Order: sequence, then structure tokens, then C-alpha cells
Amino acid sequence: MIGAELAFFEWMGWVVAAALFAALVVRRARWRRWVDELASALAADRRAGKPTSELPAAWTDEQEAVRLNLERWRSDAVVYEREVGRLGEVIDGMVEGVVVIDGDGRVVLANSRAEQLLDLPDGEAHAGRLLAELSRHPDLHEMVGLVRSEGEWGQPIVQEVVVDSAQALTLQVTASRLPARQEMERWFVLVFHDISSIRQLERIRRDFVANVSHELRTPLAAIGGYTETLLEGAKDDPDKAERFLRIIERHSDRLGRLVDDLLTLSDLELGRTELHRDAQELRQVTSACFDTLRTKASGAGVTLENSVGEELPAVDADADRLEQALLNLVDNAIKYTPSGGHVRVVGSVADGTPPPEIAVVTDHAAGFIEIAVADTGVGVPPEDLARLTERFYRVDKARSRELGGTGLGLAIVKHIVQAHGGWMTIESELHRGTTVRLFLPAFPEAAAETVSAG
Repeated sequence: MIGAELAFFEWMGWVVAAALFAALVVRRARWRRWVDELASALAADRRAGKPTSELPAAWTDEQEAVRLNLERWRSDAVVYEREVGRLGEVIDGMVEGVVVIDGDGRVVLANSRAEQLLDLPDGEAHAGRLLAELSRHPDLHEMVGLVRSEGEWGQPIVQEVVVDSAQALTLQVTASRLPARQEMERWFVLVFHDISSIRQLERIRRDFVANVSHELRTPLAAIGGYTETLLEGAKDDPDKAERFLRIIERHSDRLGRLVDDLLTLSDLELGRTELHRDAQELRQVTSACFDTLRTKASGAGVTLENSVGEELPAVDADADRLEQALLNLVDNAIKYTPSGGHVRVVGSVADGTPPPEIAVVTDHAAGFIEIAVADTGVGVPPEDLARLTERFYRVDKARSRELGGTGLGLAIVKHIVQAHGGWMTIESELHRGTTVRLFLPAFPEAAAETVSAG
């Protein structure tokens, strides 16, 4: 009897053990399935860059604790990714170039503006590579070497770096060490600010002061010298007195033209010139311009040709300023065209859209009229074209002064055109001639019809 009871209890023990084992296997399988579902949800989140679905429901306290912790982590990760994305957009949208390098001089991060300024590879191709390998500019390498050698400096280092690219940029570089933090223990941030235009303006200002001084000195010295000669007795010789007075008069006229051009240019640049805009028939304006300069052109052996069609739409412009611009251009063309050459003015409806810098500030629905002043003169070397509209810039200084120019004509024309919301281009071929194109707004058709009806 006792033996049978022992056998029964032994059998019951095996049954209970088997049941417990089966329960553990099922529980483990359910845990594994739940963990797999969690892993799938998190993987989907990673691919999408955001939470894509709810986490699987928990059926134990331990699972609920895990699920709650993961939900908080997912929420924090979303906020983190959003902030990182915003920071990346801000850095990429900066006008300044930003480059982060480590203690070895390897690039950790570079925004798109830095890629443009330094000719770096796009995207992530520059990450982990030495900045010295990516950029071949000696001044920049010297700056990076200084940054890396100054181990414990507290103040930012500021230097100018000249980048010998196609644009010949001058960059102001500010280098700062990032706060030490784990893998960022020796990271440095370089901020590049393009100051090329500032340096160019400074150069133009220095040239302007020097040129004005020179332009004023020459006629003043002549006037003073001949006046002194007259006072010393030359006034008593009628022939000498008249000749010297003519020279003084010529230099006085030159001074007057120079002062008038400087005042005109200053008013245009400062926006103090009031424009009385109306519909201007370009052919009539060109004819008036030719009438003024016909004697000068005939004396120089230059033919004038008015190729502006009468059917051309009217120009929306100030009559006096439009005539002033054309007079300057045609007068210049006559001066630099040898005898036997010709100067031609052509008008047409402009084909295409304004350049970006003009389109930003003007939206002229009526379109633009192109005015081309072409000559068969001496032409301009390619390296001088970009500077022709600078004040007092001359390709042939001696000849320009001999012909009576002040060196301000093209600068005045450019500012007249810009004041009307237009733009100007210059094309030239050495010994073949020059073409200056003005693009001015067309007068609106509806307004033109109202004017003609009145």
C-alpha cells in the first residue's frame, strides 16, 4: 500500500514538473514573440525616422515597465531628431560657411556654404578627411595649423584668408574651440565670412580718392601756372595772353564737367535724382542725340546710323536721363572709333528675363526694351570689361584725357539704367568694336493707349 502511494506521488511530481516546464516554454515563446514585435516596431521607426505604430500591448508588469520606458525613449528620440534636423537646416541655410574639424585636422562637419567657398566635395564625401587634402589654399592650411597648435587659447582667432579660386575670394575666418566633451575633446569650429565685396569696395574707394585728386590736380596746376605766367607779364603780349586764356578756359571747362558729373553720379547713387517717367519714343530720342553729336561725328569721320524702328514700343523713362545716357554712349563710341567707322543704335523688344539681381527688385509686367549702341572702334581687352563702369576707370588713360573724358560716363549710364529698374551689359572685341546694351522697362500698353487717346 505504501509502495503504491509513493509511486502515485512520484508520478504526480513528474506531471507537475512537466506542466511547469510546458508553462515556462510557452511563457518564453510569448516573451520572444513580444520582443520580436518590439524589435520590428523599432526597426520600422528607424527606417521611417519617426514612430510608425503603437508598441505591442504588455501582459506582465515587467513588460509594461519595458514598454513605458521605450515609449518615453521614442518620444525623446522624436524631439531629438526634430531638433537635430532644425539645427542642420539652420547651419545649411547660413550665409557663412561652417567647418568643424577635430584635433587631427579632419573634417567632422561642413555646411553647403563652406562647400561653395572652399570647393569641397558635396554631401558627406568630405567627412573624416583631412581639410588639407580637400582644399589646396595655403593661407587656409596655415590658419588650420595655427588653430591646432593653439591648444588652450580662450579667445577666438580671427584672420583673413585669400582663397585662390576662380572668384578670388577674401574670407574672414573665425576659429573657436568647442567645449571639451567626450569625443569632442579637441574639436574646432571655423566660420568663414565672405568679405570680398567689402575689400573690393575699399579698393574702389581708395582708387576713387586717388583718381579725383589726380583729375583735379592736372587742370588746377595748368590754370595756376598760366595765370601766374600772365601776371608776370605775358598779359601784355596780346597773342600770348589770348592763347593762355584759351588754355585756362579749356581746363576750367574740364573742371566744370568733372564737378557736374560727380554731382550727377552722387545724386543717382543716393537716390536723390527725381525721375519724371513717361512714354518715350526711342527713335525720336536717338535722332535728338544724333543731332547734338553730328558735327563731332562728322569731324571725326564717323557715320551715325539710327536703326530704331518707329513701330518699337515706347520706353518707360525720364526723357532727360534717357537722352543723357544715350549721349554718353554715342559720344564715347565716336571718341574711340577711327575715321571711316560707324556708330549704330538699334532698338528691339528684349528677349528673355532679367538677371536674378534685377528680378528680385523689379517685376515689370510690360517687359523690357533693349537699346544697343554698337561701334566699330578700337574695342576693349577682355580683362578690362568688368571694370569699365567703375568711376574714373580708363583702359587708355592718356588717350581718354586727351579726348576730354572725365572717366565717369559709363558709371553715370549704369546708375541711370538701374534707377529705372533696368540693367546694362557690355560686349567688346579688341580692334573690332564695342556694343553696350541697355535694358529699360517698356511703357505699359494700356497706359500708352490712354496717353494717345488724350
